[in-house]
Amino acid sequence: MGTADSHKDTTPTLIGSVQRALRLVEAMHAEGGATAKRLSRLTGIPLPTVYHLLRTLSHEGYVQREGGSFRLADDLPLAS
Repeated sequence: MGTADSHKDTTPTLIGSVQRALRLVEAMHAEGGATAKRLSRLTGIPLPTVYHLLRTLSHEGYVQREGGSFRLADDLPLAS
């Protein structure tokens, strides 16, 4: 194998939706909670996508909604 092939093997495949979800988690952590509109502004993620990601994160137990704001859940469902 040449160097081009070995470089190709070590280049990670990144999944954009996971990256966007992590940006939302980071923004909620930094803000302590925020509206979807604010999260969209902070992260640059389009508002409809923010809503879809928040709905998924909420369904999985990572996000709680309080009125119009979203924040990280008190007890994140992480493996212990």
